[in-house]
Parts: sequence; C-alpha cells; structure tokens
Amino acid sequence: MARPLMQHGVGQLEEMFAKGKADPKVLKQLENELQYRQVPRAIALLAEVQAATCGGTPAAPQVATVPAPPVVAAPTAAPFRTVTPAAKPPQPASVVKAPASPPVMPVDDAYKVLNASPGATWESLEQTRRTLVQQSHPSRWKTMSTERRAQALAEAERVSAAYAALSHARCGGR
Repeated sequence: MARPLMQHGVGQLEEMFAKGKADPKVLKQLENELQYRQVPRAIALLAEVQAATCGGTPAAPQVATVPAPPVVAAPTAAPFRTVTPAAKPPQPASVVKAPASPPVMPVDDAYKVLNASPGATWESLEQTRRTLVQQSHPSRWKTMSTERRAQALAEAERVSAAYAALSHARCGGR
C-alpha cells in the first residue's frame, strides 16, 4: 500500500488526527502510516487512532501491537553489478598469509637474522632488511618452486620480525 503521509512528521500527523477524528478515510491513512513508525509519540498516536476507528476510548499504547514493516523482496536482476565476498578473486594456493602480529624475537637473534652487529647504524639495518625482503618479492616467484616460495616468505617474515624487534628495542617499547 502506498504511504502518502510518509513525508509528514509525527506533529503533523497529530494535527491531522485532531482535525479529522470523525473522517474514517483520514483515520485509515493515519493508521496505515503510523504502523511504520516506532517512536513513542507515533505509537501513542496509533493507539488513539485505533481507538477512534473502533469508537472506543484510547487504550494504553503497546509496542507489541505495532506490526513490523512489510519485507520488500529484492529485485531479481540488479541494474548494476554487485560485488559479494564470493566474487573476490581466489588467492593462489602457494601464497602463505602473514601472521597477524610478528613473533617476539630477542634482540641478539634479531641482529643475527639481519647479519649485523649491535653497533650498526639504523640506516644500515634498514638497507639490510630491504635487501633481504626483496629476495622474496612476488616478482621473483616465477622462477621459484612452490617449496622455495614458502621458504622465501618464511624468511621474509623472520627478517620483518627481527626488524620489528630492533625497532621496538630502539624506541624503548613505544
């Protein structure tokens, strides 16, 4: 059913009710519109409209008596392409996902993984990390076997974890 009063506020609907209590057509329109409203004023007005329709006194408003809005079925053919989670391209089976957080690594082990000494400059640590991680870049996967890809990714994760441990130690835990 159409909702011609949808644009009206509850205050305007209350005015319509006050002016048209005797008109069954107005009462029917108000009842139809107020069924879709869930605010307390609309629920109370709906109870008054229903009481006026029946010719009785207004009953106490009850939330349970308000019917739920009708469920509108979605159109079968969408005018545009909808992307759903199932429509995402599948990941290659050989890609190993990185853990949510890097594993904690002692600082001494981190220096060993990065082939650096504790007195190395931060710039040299960054350069070493970049070099080691680039060895497992996806552009190099074309020439790698599946096992070698997994090893390269694991090594890149180890290098990143070492770098994170040194960064954490250098920043004092911030």
